[in-house]
Amino acid sequence: MILWTIQSEAWYAELLQKGIIHGTRKHAMRDGKFSLFAYHWLMDKMEESIGRRPFRACYPVWAWYQHMDSKRRKPDLRRAGFLTRGTKGVRVEINKDDKDVLLSDFILWHFPFSYRRFIGQNEGESMAFEKMLEDNGLDTKKLEELPKDIQNVIIKSWDRTLDMDFSDPYHTSPKASKSIQATFWTLSVDEIVRVDKFISR
Repeated sequence: MILWTIQSEAWYAELLQKGIIHGTRKHAMRDGKFSLFAYHWLMDKMEESIGRRPFRACYPVWAWYQHMDSKRRKPDLRRAGFLTRGTKGVRVEINKDDKDVLLSDFILWHFPFSYRRFIGQNEGESMAFEKMLEDNGLDTKKLEELPKDIQNVIIKSWDRTLDMDFSDPYHTSPKASKSIQATFWTLSVDEIVRVDKFISR
């Protein structure tokens, strides 16, 4: 499976020095805070799908399987926002064994990561669930404080993030039009196909 990961030059230098690299806890940061709940959910799914992480402190390495859509899979370095403006970075093209990679829908990933909301099969199911929460005075922004049965329903719905065939106009696009992420436990230098250096815009 051909993938592309966007990283800093310092990260790439560490990979070359060590020969292998893994994700770390600091990559779970969002707005200066940890979003570990979503990361741990994803990591549990990775263990179910691709096998256990090599050691407890190992967090996912992130890459793109399909950055924009099926015709624009490789990230375009002319675009802004990959890294902090002015940062020296690398786009590393890699070849990973399919069995070592978990794919996820970039748009739907925001439901567990940012919103902690329910992903319905369609707009009607999602709206009905949100109304049920509102009628009961419940707030999904405090997921851990919701009744356990409702927590379980919300978390189970996040599995749609990992279903590349899930397509509903209210939530996401068909597979050919999706932005698709890839996560895996480690990257070794022998999996590198090509490296392109750039300065982030």
